Amino acid sequence: MKGIGERLKNLRENENISQRQMSRLLGLLENGYANYEHEHTEPSIKKIVLLAEILHTSVQYIIIGETLTAEFDKEVTPFPQRLRELRKKKQLTQTEVASELGIRKATYQGYEYNKYEPKLDKLLQLADLFDVTLDELLGRNEK
Repeated sequence: MKGIGERLKNLRENENISQRQMSRLLGLLENGYANYEHEHTEPSIKKIVLLAEILHTSVQYIIIGETLTAEFDKEVTPFPQRLRELRKKKQLTQTEVASELGIRKATYQGYEYNKYEPKLDKLLQLADLFDVTLDELLGRNEK
């Protein structure tokens, strides 16, 4: 996901927060956050949601650069719960969702049972499949 590092850097600088301070806010090792900006590692779902909160933006903007006008509550629905809710709302089985994502059913089940986290490309596929923003997918609730 090219561009995430640059967006994170710009957002962080606009908030006047150092990389070291950001690492502390995220509960990472001293230079852990720098790896996100240099795109050496991808943040976990929890870290992405926390980044959006700290940087006063949306997950959607961080990941794909699309600005949302919505404001979000501090309350976040856990990702596995939100995933199940969205799947059931679309009346899809776990097998059908796994097939759409091109993964094994067991892998998808791991997402719903909080054993695995999808990579960013799978998050984008899930958001498209369920026709929701990344913020909605990751459990951020609009005010």
